[in-house]
Amino acid sequence: MPGWLDSSRHWVSVGAPMSWRAKGAEWLKRYGVAEVAGLCTAVLGSFAARALTGSEIAAAYGGAIGENIGYYGIIIGREVVHDREAASALGRVYGLAGAGRTARNLLFEFGAAEALDSTLLRPLAMAVAVHFFGRGVGIVVGKFAADVTFYVPVICAYELRRYLARRAEMNRLT
Repeated sequence: MPGWLDSSRHWVSVGAPMSWRAKGAEWLKRYGVAEVAGLCTAVLGSFAARALTGSEIAAAYGGAIGENIGYYGIIIGREVVHDREAASALGRVYGLAGAGRTARNLLFEFGAAEALDSTLLRPLAMAVAVHFFGRGVGIVVGKFAADVTFYVPVICAYELRRYLARRAEMNRLT
């Protein structure tokens, strides 16, 4: 397939659009490991908050906070490493400006969805699921229910970000 690596070292397709299967594989590669880390830290956070406070509400927020720590630890770490390597490949210093671009890109991709997810949707989904399924299974069920509402805007923002990067790269090359 014709294409090139853009300035961020992402593969940019110039030919036909990617299939849904290829897009799904790309999204799984981007978010999958972070999801596993988030699931583990969600369960730990929920159990820890419940043990410390005895409160189901605190346990729901503990699960949401725990998931954010695991999930964003992977996402941010991976993005910083990627952006530093891309800057180095272009002979640039990453520095404060690079960190600012990384933060801007992550805020664009996750900001709006995360604000609603962390403050309302995820704790609510976890609390309701724990009520119906018990602590262990409920945290997992609640997490997956919340993920549906989280990933729709996140993937839309990611794809828009990729589209804008491709367009900017094509303009730069012409």
